[in-house]
Amino acid sequence: MLPTTTARPVRGLVIAEFVVLVGLNLEQLLRRLIPRGPAPPGEIFYFAAGVVIVVLALLRRRFPERTAALAGAAIGLSLVCSAVGFLGKPAAQIDGDPEILALMLLTGAACHRVSRGLAGVLAVLSGLAMAAAPVLRYGDSSTTLTVAVLWALLWGGSIMIGLILRDGDARREAALVAARERERLELARELHDLVAHHITGVVVRTQAAGVVLADGPEHDLIKEIEHAGAEALAAVRRLVMMLRDPGHTSPVVARDLVRTVEAAAGEQEGVTLRLAPGLADLAIAPETVSTVHRVVLESLTNVRKHAADARVITVTVEPADDQRYLRVEVVNDGLRPSRARRSAGGYGLIGMGERIAALDGRLSAGEHGERGWRVLAELPLPGGAAAARPREGGSAQ
Repeated sequence: MLPTTTARPVRGLVIAEFVVLVGLNLEQLLRRLIPRGPAPPGEIFYFAAGVVIVVLALLRRRFPERTAALAGAAIGLSLVCSAVGFLGKPAAQIDGDPEILALMLLTGAACHRVSRGLAGVLAVLSGLAMAAAPVLRYGDSSTTLTVAVLWALLWGGSIMIGLILRDGDARREAALVAARERERLELARELHDLVAHHITGVVVRTQAAGVVLADGPEHDLIKEIEHAGAEALAAVRRLVMMLRDPGHTSPVVARDLVRTVEAAAGEQEGVTLRLAPGLADLAIAPETVSTVHRVVLESLTNVRKHAADARVITVTVEPADDQRYLRVEVVNDGLRPSRARRSAGGYGLIGMGERIAALDGRLSAGEHGERGWRVLAELPLPGGAAAARPREGGSAQ
């Protein structure tokens, strides 16, 4: 949905387009209703075709993904009208202002939204339709030649506006990419300087404690803490590398997913955890593991905030879609109807959505059943679900 500051000008433009195009069509219709003898069949045909082209131009905002089809249909209909006028008797009166204005809007929209090659083809065809229409339909008098030049200038202006809008979108996207790059590098520096530094200190102190208490009963526990700290440090370093170089491909890992989900779900009582059989054998990238932890933790946090009376909380993690995606679902039955809108508007869900979208995943959140709420995330698995450990026979599936 467009922000309010953007939606209002766009809505105003749509209303202005509608008023101008419909007003021009009504003006031509009234001129034909004034008694001046029977109208030539060509004029009636051009008027009907102009109405259809105007409707196609107005639909381009409603269906922006079909701009190429709408522009192509309008240009084709205009060329047909010109061919009919060239083969038949020329019309007596020059008109077609609504049609030309509609073709201008569609040509500019095509240059703005459509791919370069297709936009070039549509631009050439629309130029032929607009510049040649007066001569083919109304003869080759000096008046029609002047109108043809005017309509050709309007065609050039529509292309210029479309290309300016296209360039503006490209510059905006480049600015967003640069901003994301700066934020990513800043986050990588913070992770390296703060988190990695403190984790390293924990590991070093744990190793020192292991030397001092080598013969004590706490030795095994200290070794487990040291191992966990070393794995956390490695995960932070992998994340820093990924943030500094988006093209960096981290090696897939099979461990830690189950333990990560169990740790996140274990922080709240009454949670039923459903893990698919063989989940620990899947090949999962480190960033996917951390995202799963974030989804589960954030979802359970929302349950505590907005559904404290939930009796059933279920966390499901399983492969889906022929093992191309990892499906993470958190469902609770503690949502009252009055809470539905509040719980959907937090920044936690927005952050999760951006993080999952960066991994080419999908996130949905909404009411589930009569009084429930569900958060569903689907994260892609690298190359499908490959086994992390060789199976019997020494082959990996």
